Amino acid sequence: MYHPNPALPEHPEHPAPWWQQGGAIYHIYPRSFADSNGDGFGDLRGITEKLDHLAWLGVEALWMGPVFRSPQVDNGYDISDYRDIDPLFGTLADMDELIAAAHRRGIRVLLDLVLNHSSTEHRWFAASRDDPHGPYGDFYHWQDPAPGGGPPNNWWSFFSIPAWTWCAERGQYYLNLFAPEQADLNWTNREVRREMAEIANFWLDRQVDGFRMDVINLISKSPGYPSIPDGGTPRGYFIDGPDALRWIQEFRRSLRDPDVTLLVGETPGTTPESLRSWTAREHRALDMVISFEHVQVDHSHGSRWNPVPFAPQDLAQILAEQQQALSGSSWPSLYAGNHDQPRVVSRFGDDRHFRRDSAIACAALFTLLRGTPIVYQGDEIAMAIFPLESPEELQDVESRNAYQALLEAGVPPEEAFARVRVQARDNARTPMQWTTGPAAGFSEAGGGTGAPWFPVNPDYREWNVAAQRAAAEAREPSVLGAYRDLLALRRQHQPLTSGSCTFPGLADLAGQNSPVIVFQRGGSGVGEHTMTIVINFSSSPAPVPDAAGL
Repeated sequence: MYHPNPALPEHPEHPAPWWQQGGAIYHIYPRSFADSNGDGFGDLRGITEKLDHLAWLGVEALWMGPVFRSPQVDNGYDISDYRDIDPLFGTLADMDELIAAAHRRGIRVLLDLVLNHSSTEHRWFAASRDDPHGPYGDFYHWQDPAPGGGPPNNWWSFFSIPAWTWCAERGQYYLNLFAPEQADLNWTNREVRREMAEIANFWLDRQVDGFRMDVINLISKSPGYPSIPDGGTPRGYFIDGPDALRWIQEFRRSLRDPDVTLLVGETPGTTPESLRSWTAREHRALDMVISFEHVQVDHSHGSRWNPVPFAPQDLAQILAEQQQALSGSSWPSLYAGNHDQPRVVSRFGDDRHFRRDSAIACAALFTLLRGTPIVYQGDEIAMAIFPLESPEELQDVESRNAYQALLEAGVPPEEAFARVRVQARDNARTPMQWTTGPAAGFSEAGGGTGAPWFPVNPDYREWNVAAQRAAAEAREPSVLGAYRDLLALRRQHQPLTSGSCTFPGLADLAGQNSPVIVFQRGGSGVGEHTMTIVINFSSSPAPVPDAAGL
């Protein structure tokens, strides 16, 4: 198996794993990255053809969204066969070639495992539905109706719908914390846990280097499925449930190579205390988590559909809390954009008047903190949100459901769309902008029946990889060149690789409107240097706050 660097050392004197040596991860949304056959959808061969871009950028690994067989209700996060590739993306042979080609360039490959739920078109679900007493009968969460009829409890899906779906064939409800076509798997069943480990081992045997584990802190549900009290939260009910950590530890122990397999867990709704539990090296569970507090900084009352203006000091406070929670033997992931979030330059910057500078400021913040940067495709060239004009253009199931839920809550249509359009996941899923050519170089066809599955952002003629690569190689200012330089800087300077991270004077800045974020990276050893990073998130000069003590 390909393992160019040690990972998960059992003793502190061993070298740190690659992701703690200045490494970075590049996050790919496969259907929108590169289309090699002109059918309008990105595919595995398209990724293989673009690996030199990743190598030039200087990342150590790529993480691709799910490419397994799927009905594509939730763009691949509803898996019907974990051991095969969806024809939309290619074949197992294409995956093998991608892995080999990436390894030849020194790039590791991480797959996106969706283990909390499967598609209702998976053979397990069909068997569970049709034979309640058979070997798959309790692979999912089945419950009788409530005593007075209706769903078993008041749990609500992340997709703005009830979390229980009636199945007439079985005469029971099943749990779906996302779409009805995504049934939650029952991890209390030892056979479910065994299947999950065997799926991971299947891909490890095919030379993958690790996994991003989708919503992994949702796998444990409160016994008895009690309703959540009015005003309560799902935490402890189906977020951070009682057995989640134990099952993740068991999952790691079941892997063929538990000490050299990177596990990155997506953990929505968790707490700083739980972050430490998931990632503390001595717990041997996850290596990193993808937490959400910082990308909810512009959400009112925790709802992305009630956006509020971005305040830099609020972001700094959240990041400081994350850094503190994940200090010591834990390790953070660093990200601002991904396939579930609007484009970072449009959220935290000014994408109309200071797009390049805004994007570089965001890049500096999210690559120079302590942790492993995860760069989402297109952020390295300052791709912006898409100019959606009507609800009919929304393709993402979460966004469509949210718009409908706002209408049902009495929000006027214009306001409902205004809320959804800026936060919709569609904004992050437009085709990658490679060139000024047809379809931004994403697809060979560029039009007709092979038109991209989602329209290309019309600004691609100005904002594309080719133009910024040329500028970077000419040593002219560009976002792409800045990303490359920042990732190189991390590897070259000890304070940025392994030094601590503090936000001087942050407590004294609480409630202030300063647009300047200040943090320090440094070591505690004798003779180790400290580096101070100062970032202005406004469109005009601003003083460094006195509280920072600089």
